[in-house]
Amino acid sequence: MMRLTAAAAVLATAQALVAPTPQKASTRLHGRANKLVIWDCDGVLVDSEALLKRAEVDALKAAGFDDVDEDACNRLFSGFAPEAGAVNFEKEYGKPLPEHFFRDQIANSQDLFRDKLEALNGATVRTLHAAGRQQVVASGSPRDRVDVCLEKADISEIFQPDRVFTREDVEKGKPEPDMFLKAAAFCETDPKDCVVVEDSTAGIRAAAAAGMECVAYLGGGHARKPWYAEEISAIHTGPVVYSAEELLEFLSEE
Repeated sequence: MMRLTAAAAVLATAQALVAPTPQKASTRLHGRANKLVIWDCDGVLVDSEALLKRAEVDALKAAGFDDVDEDACNRLFSGFAPEAGAVNFEKEYGKPLPEHFFRDQIANSQDLFRDKLEALNGATVRTLHAAGRQQVVASGSPRDRVDVCLEKADISEIFQPDRVFTREDVEKGKPEPDMFLKAAAFCETDPKDCVVVEDSTAGIRAAAAAGMECVAYLGGGHARKPWYAEEISAIHTGPVVYSAEELLEFLSEE
């Protein structure tokens, strides 16, 4: 396994992100460079969550929910399986989501992603792949949308279809651990030998339930407000990174 100590410097020129309050990862565990990396997709591999939140707000306002903003959609939906997001919404607003809300949002997101989506950690994935690192994707999004994200990040050839796990592949989505455990089993890897990269409370809870190490990546456009980091820190005592460079350094440690 080749070491990646110089990789962060290379990545800095390929993909620079603005970090709100740069911090070093708070936890250092031995042997991370040998672990299976399980990537979330939206908000981690690609900067899709901010796009989705704007579309969700527009759809909800069209349905008469004028007091819902992007922060609310972020808090209620990001990282959650559709059924869990629907429960979150009804608890807060006392009314169910409009019929077919998530189905319509998924359908409408395809063109939006193709036009405006930007990569966050495509270069990180490529650097790890070149070093022979084993990686998979485990996303709560439908397969068709994940495929668009991987295409936009220029990493489709790395994540062949059998290396992508979505909500459609398991009985229960995040925050349940099913998807992460399925990915680990496919790779014949013990959960304790996996490291999950997540940006949401639902994903972090799922990783904890699976018995996996987790690093919180808060480099996406949706994750830069103070309240978002506070929600993450309320449930996550492990490492937090704010840029692709920090993330690559963390994943590369031995």
